[in-house]
Amino acid sequence: MEGKLGPEGLESLLTDLLIEMGLQRADSVLPGLALSLSEGWALVELNRVGTVHQQHIAARLQLEKSSASRLLAGLERQGWLTRERDPANRRYYRLALTAEGRAVADHIEEHLHERHARILARLDDSERTALAVGISALARAMRETTAHAGTATTSHHRGQERSASTRPA
Repeated sequence: MEGKLGPEGLESLLTDLLIEMGLQRADSVLPGLALSLSEGWALVELNRVGTVHQQHIAARLQLEKSSASRLLAGLERQGWLTRERDPANRRYYRLALTAEGRAVADHIEEHLHERHARILARLDDSERTALAVGISALARAMRETTAHAGTATTSHHRGQERSASTRPA
């Protein structure tokens, strides 16, 4: 394991993990449900937080507004959620799970809990402890990198606009 702790080894491990996660098909993660992983995560998030604006789901799942809108419209057609205009701000939709949507989300969460328990049962106590520390650190680093990339992109675009506006016509 010593060689795996260098940057190349850690990158290789991270790549292996991401490939394994990417190879998880919706039907194996959510058996018996004809929905995508994004749809499943949207239902789970709504089940956990309750009524929210559509922008919350887009941000949480890191989807563009149009992608989130299509995804949520599909869940609405299934009868799993309601989308209503926010009376306080008609530009926004408020989302809420229907009773059927809550039942589907509960089923997903139960299945994921059982699946994760089977995976984690294969680890000993020291591995679970190390995993908790590692996942927390990795998630923090990913959030920081994403936030930094957004700031850099915004600054880069502002610089381009400034350069374009100062150029002679």
